Amino acid sequence: MGEISETLTISQTSGGLVVSGEIDSSTADMLTGFLIPTPGDSGELAVDMAEVAFIDSSGLRVLIQAHQQAEQSQRRLVIINPSPIVSRLFDVSGLNELFNITNRG
Repeated sequence: MGEISETLTISQTSGGLVVSGEIDSSTADMLTGFLIPTPGDSGELAVDMAEVAFIDSSGLRVLIQAHQQAEQSQRRLVIINPSPIVSRLFDVSGLNELFNITNRG
């Protein structure tokens, strides 16, 4: 199951989501629909962001809300393979300290 807009693609996998394209004010609601409420009932929710070409404050807001909701449910939101654009925004905003970030093959 997946959803595609002109600039954002989100696909569900067994362990979470694969997100590619641009996350901005026009696509953030679509990401919200996949992340909130946190899908699944336990464990880790992985969000692969290797192919994210752009993310703004709207996208960060969705990720922060999803992270908080996951923690309230005794779960863990993990950002997988953040693209250089995503990594830089996390560094600049200080959110690399908040999110669980990992690189996987």
